[in-house]
Amino acid sequence: MDPFLEKLPDDLRSKVIGIVNIVPESLQVFEQLYLHACENNDQTRKMRKFDDEESQYTVPDKNQIIFSIKDVSVLSPIRKKLNFILHLSPQTRKPMLSLLKNGTPELAINDLRTNIKMATFLPVAEKQNYVYIFISYENSIGDKHTEPILMTLNKNALLEQFRESGLLDSSVDDFTKCVEYMRKQAILAGFRISDPFFSSQNAAKESFHVECHRGTKEGTLYFLPDHLIFGFKKPILLFKSVDIEAITYSSITRLTFNVTLICKDEQKFEFSMIDQNEFAKIDEYVKRKQVKDKSMSAELKAKSKSKGGQQNNEGDNVPSALEEATQQMENEAAAPNIRLGSDDDEEDENFEGESDLSDGSGVESEAEENGEEIEPESNERDDGLSDNRQSAVKNEQLEILNSSADIGLEDIPIEVDDDEEGSGVEYD
Repeated sequence: MDPFLEKLPDDLRSKVIGIVNIVPESLQVFEQLYLHACENNDQTRKMRKFDDEESQYTVPDKNQIIFSIKDVSVLSPIRKKLNFILHLSPQTRKPMLSLLKNGTPELAINDLRTNIKMATFLPVAEKQNYVYIFISYENSIGDKHTEPILMTLNKNALLEQFRESGLLDSSVDDFTKCVEYMRKQAILAGFRISDPFFSSQNAAKESFHVECHRGTKEGTLYFLPDHLIFGFKKPILLFKSVDIEAITYSSITRLTFNVTLICKDEQKFEFSMIDQNEFAKIDEYVKRKQVKDKSMSAELKAKSKSKGGQQNNEGDNVPSALEEATQQMENEAAAPNIRLGSDDDEEDENFEGESDLSDGSGVESEAEENGEEIEPESNERDDGLSDNRQSAVKNEQLEILNSSADIGLEDIPIEVDDDEEGSGVEYD
């Protein structure tokens, strides 16, 4: 029996077999028909699944909208001006987040309670009138995007939009009121937007941001109560503070220093060119999070010394390292002059031996040739002899005198040259 016939219901299979028995050539036609029906069924299922997902992109009506902001400048994962909407899914009636352009969805996220990992407001460096909204999530509908959502809000424009829509009283001119309203709407949708810089005073004490570089990319490193974020050029980096195992400080100069974050999975991320004025805040943050400082680890010290003989990575704090370097320079400047010469041990021994035997004549002649003034010879040389040495010299001199006294003058032969006979000198 043909394999496809076994997959048919009993009634249908018996009818097909009856026809095939009469017209044997029809078996091939039935088989082709069966395969076509299977392929069409698979495609139908795929299309139905796609339609179900796309239906969630449908622009919600007014009754389904929880909260919306028009013409938001989106920087990630796409760069467009879009409408930000929190609304109910037309299919599941559960909260969703959508970014729309002229009614066409560009990005949508469902299951906000479990899908959104972290969301926060962040200040924009050097732009007081702007604020970021940063949202990290697991996945979007259709897996069209995976990078975090980053939007820029103009404070004045948002206040005006809230006043026009009646969300705030016309007299309200405090942007924190907008922040409070958006946070409440997010809670209704199933997730929270933290606000460490605007609303919570305790969180603000633990939160700050510094300008730095990641390789050649310039960006901002945000230190938040439970996270660290570096951005905002792709890829945006997000860390949980509890995932950071250790920190090291390196490349310390009078103006800047580098920070390397070492995660528990042993990944390392270096951020460079951080202003020295930011060191105290970073050091206090990592100590509060009980992050290990490995700047003075044996591995890094050995690595530093192998590069230049000097240690660049310092330990507890940067000011002490700078003070130590300054003190070392001052000590070198105040050090006495050291005779430069050969390091050969044999030459050193010859120098020491000749220093006791030389009468200085060589020095005097050299000085005379150079036209230098020669100072009178001091008695330090004689005074430097030990008592035993002086006594030995005197005894030797006395022995020579005594030996000379034992010899008579008459015993000494005197020869007179012929030239000296007429000299007028008489000899006894």
